[in-house]
Amino acid sequence: MSLLRLTRNLRILKPFDYKAIFNHGRMTKGRYWQVIARKVDAPTPRLGLAIAKKVHKLAVDRNRAKRIVRETFRTHQNDFNHWEFVVMTKHSKPAKNSIMIDDLLHLFKKITTH
Repeated sequence: MSLLRLTRNLRILKPFDYKAIFNHGRMTKGRYWQVIARKVDAPTPRLGLAIAKKVHKLAVDRNRAKRIVRETFRTHQNDFNHWEFVVMTKHSKPAKNSIMIDDLLHLFKKITTH
């Protein structure tokens, strides 16, 4: 079993990388998440987060959303080679983690197959 880690090279860190995805990516929306993705030549997938204070007033809520996204991406990263994702939350209505994870996985698969 290989170790799946969310290393620095799997994260989107630079503002111009975010801009490229926002300007040239495909967007899909789910119940809890909004995902923008862009197909790239790089063999590894990358993840960026845009969790707004406007949506989640409390830091604990923003951190929970980030944890859910990171863990979902980390455990399924082999399914998304050659893709870059930026994930945003749509609203702060509380839901079970499993429901939010299912919604996010559905969006990842939907955007990478179309």
